Amino acid sequence: MLGFIVHVLVSATLLFLVGRMVDGIEVRDAKAALIGSLVLGSVNSLMWMVVGRLAFPWLMLTFGLFGLVLMNAVALRVTAALVRGLNVRSFPAAVMGAVVLGVMNLLLAILLR
Repeated sequence: MLGFIVHVLVSATLLFLVGRMVDGIEVRDAKAALIGSLVLGSVNSLMWMVVGRLAFPWLMLTFGLFGLVLMNAVALRVTAALVRGLNVRSFPAAVMGAVVLGVMNLLLAILLR
């Protein structure tokens, strides 16, 4: 349980930072970041279960870049539609946000190994 709480807090912090770094993404406050990280995790899980199976050929063809960038960008847009205080103005902003969030997660995972 403690690991889950830490993961949510770290994800919320990263989402908050993405809101500060990427033009077109706005995270109003810590509450929006916390709720956004929970919703984003849920949306990502659901999308990978459903769309990941349907888009498997595209995933293989693009070595997973389709999933990592486009599906995460769509998940970010869906999350913004569901969470008050989280705003993603355009799909290009969502793509950039997904890339920045992915890189930050990767760097954090490498640092915490």
